[in-house]
Amino acid sequence: MRDTRPRAVTAGADTDGRELGWVLAGCGAGTNGGRSIGGSARRDGQPSAVAEALVAELNQLPLAEIVAFDQLLGHMLDQVDNWDTCAACWVVEHGFLSDDGFADFRAGLVGLGRGTFEAVATEPDSLAGHPAVQEISASNEQSLWIGTEGLLFAAQKAYERRTGDPDAFWDAANAAEVDTARPTSSPQPADNRWGIRDEEEWQRRLPRLAALFLAHRLPPK
Repeated sequence: MRDTRPRAVTAGADTDGRELGWVLAGCGAGTNGGRSIGGSARRDGQPSAVAEALVAELNQLPLAEIVAFDQLLGHMLDQVDNWDTCAACWVVEHGFLSDDGFADFRAGLVGLGRGTFEAVATEPDSLAGHPAVQEISASNEQSLWIGTEGLLFAAQKAYERRTGDPDAFWDAANAAEVDTARPTSSPQPADNRWGIRDEEEWQRRLPRLAALFLAHRLPPK
């Protein structure tokens, strides 16, 4: 089975490459050209307009740059791969949590735009201020989401459109990892894991999200 996880950024990526990644990943998210198609929560079964716009943008790049974008996206997702963001996912996405679901959620954070993403990377509780999250909290439904699987596989989809080969992207991505030296990173501190089902912990660690979602929760019948 092929590895479908986003790749980590390589040492060959420079500042311009990182900016390119944000221009593409933020397309339609209100960060470029005044477009704002990524500012709302996604409904069940609804295609992601941001992901579709991203595939169209990637489709115009050389094949090697499509692979490089996927590596940059993996680097972005690593920045929010921590327990507090995982807990925010639990609160916002109706208590549904899995490895795939958390990956989709982190990709959805990228789709909300650079400003939102960087704020969440520093303080996950800042999500409470985003209109899409407020829309979810006020809906009292379980059909609205931040998670966007389409962003995770946008590079693969664009590559397949260009080549007509569903496996060509993974071959190129694996080759890029072999050919490029990995950067040396400092060890990250261990996450302080806490009970994400515990609403009192929400109030202590994610107070704005807790206030938003507990206030809109329907009383038991």
